[in-house]
Amino acid sequence: MPIKACWFMSSFQNPLGASMTQAKKLRLYNLLERQQIPLIEDDVYAELYYGANAPHPVKSLDRSGLVMHCSSFSKTLAPGYRVGWVAGGRYTEQINRLKLMTTISPSVPAQAAIADYLKHGGYDRHLRKLRDTLELQQGAMLAAAARYFPAATRVTRPAGGYFLWFEFPEQVDSLLVFQMALAQGISLAPGPIFSASQRFKNCARLNYGTPWDERSEQAMAMLGRIIASF
Repeated sequence: MPIKACWFMSSFQNPLGASMTQAKKLRLYNLLERQQIPLIEDDVYAELYYGANAPHPVKSLDRSGLVMHCSSFSKTLAPGYRVGWVAGGRYTEQINRLKLMTTISPSVPAQAAIADYLKHGGYDRHLRKLRDTLELQQGAMLAAAARYFPAATRVTRPAGGYFLWFEFPEQVDSLLVFQMALAQGISLAPGPIFSASQRFKNCARLNYGTPWDERSEQAMAMLGRIIASF
């Protein structure tokens, strides 16, 4: 069966937080261009980078309009707005037609409010503060995990976004951890939901996107006790 399109999160991928290097992005683009296979680049976390340098999307390498670069304000500003965008390249007209046939248009007042926010520089200031805050919250979660989780636990350290991917000792069942944690008012994403073949049984994704406080610390301590019970 011929490949019709590819979908990639090239920066701060969910759930690992992994990013492709610029060299790998170029290799990917060259491969797809040779085969004339379009790329849907889901870049919703790219603006949440830590440090001075923003990642460059595969779209920045696009010479022939093959890349449909998609992003959203839902991850950076307010999830309730449900406003995003796509730089569609050679597929722009088809995307516009499909959008008209499905949802016609997002909320016009929400779009107008965001446009005004962008125009007056508020969004850039917001992003700078948000990136600094998320980096601090990542550090707080990593420190709490080191205190409360088993010593054999492995964890990613992404350079952006707001997820950490944990690999617990082999005997831990993250689906059971999810159920036990939920009973205590704690939410996490068990590894198997990210696999079509029920892999990553001893893994889980944790989100540090909410403000870190004493409740966060207590939740990590409780998770540590649940994980240690296996």
